[in-house]
Amino acid sequence: MSAGDLGAAALRAALFLSLWGTGAAIYAAWRRDARVLASARVAAGIAFGLVVVAALSMMFALATHDFSILYVAENNARETPTFYSIISLWAALEGSILLWTAILAGATAFIAFRGTLAIPRLATTALAVMFAMLTFFLLLITTPAADPFARLAVAPDNGNGPNALLQNHPLMALHPPLLYLGYVLTSVPFAYAIASLILGEGGDRWLVATRRFALVSWALLGVGIIAGAWWSYAVLGWGGYWAWDPVENAAIMPWLTSTAYLHSVMVEEKRSLLRTWNLALVVATFALTILGTFLTRSGVVNSVHSFSLSAIGPLLLGYLVAILVLSVGLLLWRSARLRDAGPIGAPLSREAIFLFQNVLFMAATLTVLLGTLYPLVAEAISGAQLSIGGPYFDRVEIPLALALLFLMGIGPQLPWHGASRATLERQFTAPIVAAAAGAIAALVTGTTALAAVLTYALGAFVVATVVQEFTRGVRARRTLHGEGGIAAFSNLLRRSGRRYGGYVVHVGIVLVALAVATSQARTVDAEQTLAPGEALVVAGYTVRLDTIRPVSEPQRDSIVADLVVTGNGASEHLRPALVQYPNSAAAVGSPGIGAGLRDDLYTILAAYDQRTFSWATIRMRVIPGVSWLWLGGAVVGIGALIAALPAPRRRTVRMPVAEVAVSAK
Repeated sequence: MSAGDLGAAALRAALFLSLWGTGAAIYAAWRRDARVLASARVAAGIAFGLVVVAALSMMFALATHDFSILYVAENNARETPTFYSIISLWAALEGSILLWTAILAGATAFIAFRGTLAIPRLATTALAVMFAMLTFFLLLITTPAADPFARLAVAPDNGNGPNALLQNHPLMALHPPLLYLGYVLTSVPFAYAIASLILGEGGDRWLVATRRFALVSWALLGVGIIAGAWWSYAVLGWGGYWAWDPVENAAIMPWLTSTAYLHSVMVEEKRSLLRTWNLALVVATFALTILGTFLTRSGVVNSVHSFSLSAIGPLLLGYLVAILVLSVGLLLWRSARLRDAGPIGAPLSREAIFLFQNVLFMAATLTVLLGTLYPLVAEAISGAQLSIGGPYFDRVEIPLALALLFLMGIGPQLPWHGASRATLERQFTAPIVAAAAGAIAALVTGTTALAAVLTYALGAFVVATVVQEFTRGVRARRTLHGEGGIAAFSNLLRRSGRRYGGYVVHVGIVLVALAVATSQARTVDAEQTLAPGEALVVAGYTVRLDTIRPVSEPQRDSIVADLVVTGNGASEHLRPALVQYPNSAAAVGSPGIGAGLRDDLYTILAAYDQRTFSWATIRMRVIPGVSWLWLGGAVVGIGALIAALPAPRRRTVRMPVAEVAVSAK
């Protein structure tokens, strides 16, 4: 049996098991039947194993260049290196849906074996919802709509190879899987929320059961977005990292609503407020992931990220509509059971600030949604092709981002219910001083744009609040437990990881904001045509062109410019290139980047003498602070990991009976 036959058979068997699991989980939740629930668990585990077998079969087919499979022929070539051959699993529509299904099957199996042991009826109903979603995606990849193992009548001698942009940088191995993990894992909180509505539960059991899933999916999606920005920066040769592309927008919208949810969920846990709002946020987050999938895979938008026009678009759109109709219907049906325990506290209370944050997050999401969908709607109605670009998004989103940065520093410093004047003075004196210092630092370093200066000030404000919170926590542990500074800090993270991990995330967000503000406000560009031995001077750096040379590799041909960059303490050898792949009509620009904590030296080979290699046009961008964007993304991931780790269990000390009696007296 070939890899293609094995993969196709595994997917069809998984579809049968998923259908069985859906029915079994529904019956088990309805009748509280443990034996039927056990069969659903087994079905989930075997279905996951089968989908993994299918994914591995596709990877094997790609690595061995089995061109009898249409997907392999269209996305692989004999010259493609093995690394890029294997990760071509997610280079196009059918393979990416297969990866999506494998992650969803894994989440379903986790709920089946872990979740149903703790809260059987709620988790069993959620398992039925997960099985139903898994069945939909298995139907997609076992029918012609997105069959990854579709066969060719006659296998070609060689394939087309992956898209040139998808085999030009190893970040291709990181960015899509992170996004898919973030997207798919939002299905778990959604399934529990729908199960809670179906069962008519007005409490927060679903919320507690999925808190960690929501945090992990948010973190993976956020780090995936940063990885995508890094990929864009390192591969596309334009020196930027975010262009408000429709598919970029489709990724950031569920991240925004998920961020709102992670904040408002604390209000429900502490004050039993915002119950309907939290359910609506979970539904919106999941629906936006499906919208993003539709935009990426339907072909309705033109984007470097999107796939070609396909038959899967109407199916995904129908799936999205079904999700919205079901969710809104259940929310309306159960609205009477979702009443809050009381009103929001005073305007200067933690719950009120979190509510203001939620309003801003939703405003940011809706404005991105409007800017993304309006051109599509206008074209569908009138046929006019419109484009809403960066100026619209910058004008709308930057003020919202600054306001959110301000509230990020305000919220954790305020108590629940309300704050006195003495509390406000105690909590905010040092952060306000830090904000003033941040604004001065921006001006001293030559950053004069108003938005950038405000970012520096608000970033310093947030960092000061985080330092203040850690200082108080460490001081309290040293006083109560007699711990040293390092031990107190470590135990603070271990025992109150959710709280202090969140503060680490805030620091990561500040680093990202400062990197964006600095790189946007202070980038310097220059371009010049040079002969070998000549140099270009820009922002204190000297760029000398040594040689222009052709380089031939099995999978590509390149024209490389050898540059030496000196000045400002730097000494870099950079090699920007124009790369020609066999399946690409035009050469792909590959920038030469000298990364540093102070500046990135970003060089591009714009043109060259194709006959004698006697000259080359070199474009150079000096981009300050951009490396902090990637570091900030890593800090966000670390903070989320700290927040997601379970707190250590408290040890129970058993006392002898006699001692207990004495103690009681």
